[in-house]
Order: sequence, then structure tokens, then C-alpha cells
Amino acid sequence: MKHTSAELKRLAREQLNGRWGLAIGANLLEQMIISGLLTPFYFLLIITGSGTVQYITYMVAAIIISAVSMVLQCGILRMYFGFARNQEVSVGMIFGEFTRRPDRYILGYILIFVVEIVCMLPGAICLVVGIVADTVLAIMIGGALYIIGFVVVIYVSLRLSQIFYLLVEHGDMSVIEAFRTSSQMMEGNMGRFFYIYVSFIGWSLLGLLSCGIGMLWVTPYMMQTNVNFYRDLIGELDVNEEVGKDNEWDNQLFTP
Repeated sequence: MKHTSAELKRLAREQLNGRWGLAIGANLLEQMIISGLLTPFYFLLIITGSGTVQYITYMVAAIIISAVSMVLQCGILRMYFGFARNQEVSVGMIFGEFTRRPDRYILGYILIFVVEIVCMLPGAICLVVGIVADTVLAIMIGGALYIIGFVVVIYVSLRLSQIFYLLVEHGDMSVIEAFRTSSQMMEGNMGRFFYIYVSFIGWSLLGLLSCGIGMLWVTPYMMQTNVNFYRDLIGELDVNEEVGKDNEWDNQLFTP
């Protein structure tokens, strides 16, 4: 049975009850680590000037650090699976994925990044050429291609949205297999997942308007809901509900 966005959110709130501090602490730790790694390159760019070499160095460093961030985020993702399944969880799990073939997460991140760049590149090139040459037609074509590329990126992102959940769950799964499995899982479910993201826009705006402080709660809420969406796709929520019904029936039978 496909669960609604409201049901997945309610379940997420129940699972995070009493664990908000742990979830917020893990997200803050990940952000602090990434900021600490990226800040020296940022200051180097500012101090030495915004030259081509300095800018390229900064962008390369940002991409590498983002790949490292993906491994940390997968560690946090494992924590949320633990919340969902009522397992023992600790902040130290954020570093655990570095011992579970982290190359898979990095390769998955790089492949998705390349796909998104390929989708957006034609429009970006046409726009730049049109602006430099002051050609209205090129600008219009570039704008149209950019919009089309953006739509394609959203489609691809939804189609491949379950990749890292699969890689965290299945330590022996290859990246290509995760791509294929995610595409199959999202067949007929992309609209549901897109709606879940849209439903968080209001919360995200409130979080940003609070100088970002509110995002400390919104981010775990979103991630836990997404984990439950994955569990819904693989049928885990249906199994848990059946077990719950059986236990309730047994309690009724043996209650004097």
C-alpha cells in the first residue's frame, strides 16, 4: 500500500521524538567539518585574487570536499534508518561509511554531478555566446535550452533519488546496479516523491527566515520522511503494519 505524504511525515515525527538532539547534532557536525575543510580554500581565493587558476583550484576543492560530504551524509542516513527501525544509534555513525566502500558513494555523486552538468551545459553555452555576441536569438535559444535542461535535471534527480538509500542498505551493491534499481523503484512514484519535496517548501521558508536556525529541525524532518518513503517503496512499512496488527490481535486473545 502506498502511504500518503501526511502519513510518512507523521511517522517521521514519531521516530524523531526524543531523538531530535542527536539528529541535529549529527547534521551540525557534518556542516562544521565541511565548512572547516572548505574555508581555507575560500580565504585563499579571496587573498590571492579571483584569478582563473585560483578559481579553478577553489572549484576543484569544492567538488572533492562535496564528495567527502556525501560519505558523511550517507553515515547520517544510516542513523535515520536506525531511528526508523528503533535501533541503537550514535553520532559516531556519521564516520562509519568510510569503512564501507566509500568509493561507491563518491562515484555515485560524481556520476549524478556529470549527468546534471551535461543537461545544463547546452543552454549555458548558448546563453554565454548570446550575451557575449549580443545576439537576441542565441539568448532566446539558450534560455529555452536552459529551462529544458533544468526540467530534465529534475526528472533525472527524481528517477535516481533512491541511489544512496540503496547503497547504504546494500553494502555489496554496485553504483550501476543502484542506478538501475532506483530507476525501477521510482517508476510510477516520481510524482509522490516530488509532492513530498514540495510539501516541505513552507517549512523550509520558515527555516530560512529564522536565519537558518529553523533548518536545524526541518532538515532531519525531511530526511526521516524520505527514509520512510524508501521503506514504503520496498514494502517495509506494510510488513511492519501487518506485524503490528498481529501483535494487537494476540494481545486481545490473551488478555483476561
